[in-house]
Parts: sequence; structure tokens; C-alpha cells
Amino acid sequence: MASRDDAQPARRVTMKDVARHAGVSQPTVSFVLNDRRDVSVAESTRTRVLQSARALNFQPNKAAQALRSNRSYTVGVIADRIVSQPYAGRIITGIQRAVQNAGYVCFVVETEQTPDGGKAAVENLIRQGVAGLIYAAPGPEVIHPIAVPSDTRVVFVNCFPADASNAIVVLADEYQGGKDAAAAAFAAGHRDLAFLGGPADDFACRERVRGLADAARQADIDPATIRLEFGNYQVGSGYDLAMTVLAETRPTVLLCGNDRMAVGALMAAHALGLRCPADISIVGFDDQPDLADQMRPPLATVALPHEQMGFDAGMLLLAGDAPLRHIVPCEFRARSSLAVTG
Repeated sequence: MASRDDAQPARRVTMKDVARHAGVSQPTVSFVLNDRRDVSVAESTRTRVLQSARALNFQPNKAAQALRSNRSYTVGVIADRIVSQPYAGRIITGIQRAVQNAGYVCFVVETEQTPDGGKAAVENLIRQGVAGLIYAAPGPEVIHPIAVPSDTRVVFVNCFPADASNAIVVLADEYQGGKDAAAAAFAAGHRDLAFLGGPADDFACRERVRGLADAARQADIDPATIRLEFGNYQVGSGYDLAMTVLAETRPTVLLCGNDRMAVGALMAAHALGLRCPADISIVGFDDQPDLADQMRPPLATVALPHEQMGFDAGMLLLAGDAPLRHIVPCEFRARSSLAVTG
């Protein structure tokens, strides 16, 4: 037979317990744990209360806090085509990591299949007093957010509203990523490059071309001599553009708009009897998981910091003040698809 103690659930640590442990009043504990900066509490007392809370493993009752303060501990994430993406979905992981550390939870709404673009879901979140909204997209693009009350905090990650003048926007540094990819090719001795990008009017593509041009100037190469071709970020587009370029000229390296296009470029090179990297070097963009480092040869590419972007967006949502434009660095991944030339 189970003992009486075994049958009873562990008692929840209360603020009264923390107050007794810290040697202060219960209201003082409440002021400290609810971060009431409008109430004067000595810093030494604040430290003692926090130490006691940690020692007792005090877990705040978020529902009670929400009722007392009329404050929600839910963050709404409005995602468009992102949850199903094998790499951009890491944005959600980053957001969750940021807000959960602060005691919040995420409610993710995927709008791709909703006829109203998520309007009903957003309005429902607002009615429930959500702490804020984060809009997220798989690639940097203009979106049309649902109108919300002016006191609702909104952050955009990997996207921006049509009127972004006063919006908090988190983006990857596409310009620096393009510049670093080109600079790596120039540092490896390449001088004859071709760029196989996404759509010419795409934000990321424009920024990467701008970075490429600046890297060329720094290497004493005229950007006008670099062939630019534009496609749609798909494998077939990379194949078609590479076949066209390699049939007419023979650059020593193809800089591709993303890793999928790099796969297509590699297929085109093989179809023409070219070896990578012995005959042609190929560089991608994204560092797509289970693809870039699994190719043969492993693909030199630029890693998009999706999880860090999500984390920063979550932190900015919870912060009191935030910059309107937050840029997250990309990182070049050197792998053997980029050969060093003589």
C-alpha cells in the first residue's frame, strides 16, 4: 500500500515560501518576481528574493499573473509557408527558444491554406489579449499584415510590411552573404565568375548582387564583366541557366542563388562532362540542412541564420525598445565544391 506521502502530490512552492526563505514580506516578493520597477525595493533585497526563488525552484503561476495584470503570456506567430520548409522552419524554433525563456508560449498560425490569410486567427488572438505578434516568412518578401490595435506589439522576421516605415523588421544580411561568397571565390584565385540567381526583382537576389559587385571592386575586377542570369530558385532553373552559360562561355565558378539551384548547376556540369571542382567550382546559398553538406562534393555555401533570426525576433518582441531594422549576419561555409586555382 502506498504511504500517505506517496499518495499526495508535491506541494507547489508559493510566494509565501519564498518570502519566508528570504526573510521579507510576501508583497515584496510579489514586487520583485513581477518586476514591478514602479515600487522601490533595495537592490540587495531584490537579489536575496531572486536567490531564494531559485533555491526553492519557484515556478510562477502564469495564469494567475495574467489575471492580475491583464497581461497575456502567449505570443502569436503568423507564418506563411514556413512550417513546412526544411530550413526556414528553424525561425519558429528560434522564436520559441526566446519567448519560452521569458515564460511565454507560442501559438503558431499557418496562413497558407486559410482563405482569409489568417485574418480570423489574428483577430481571435487579439481578442484574447495576446502579448504580441510575430510575422514570419520563408524568404524576405513584402507581406500584407492584418490590421491590429496600435498598442499591439508586432515584429516581422524574414519579411516586411508594404509600409515598413515604423515596423520592427528582422532580416538576414543578404548583402554581406553575397559579398562573402564572391570574396571567397576571388580569394581562391577565381576571376571568371557567373551568377545564377533568383528573380531579378527579388529582395535577397538584389542584395546578393550588390554584395557581389562590391566584392569584385575590392578584388580589382570590373563588376560589369560578371555574367548575371536570373531564374526562380528551383533545381530546374539552376540546371537550365548553367546549361546556357556553360554552353556559351566557360567561367571557373558558378555562384548560385540558393543550394537548390546549385544542385541543378551541378547536374548541368555533369551532363556536359565537367567535374566539380576540377573543371568548374560551384557555390550555393542557404546551407540547406541535409543537402549542402551531403552533396558530392560537399557544397560551399552561405548559411542563412534562420534560428538566430527567430530568436532575435522573439527577444525584440519582448523588449521595451527595439531598433526598426535588425540585421543578422550570415556565415560562409567553405567546402570542397570551391577549388583553389593557380
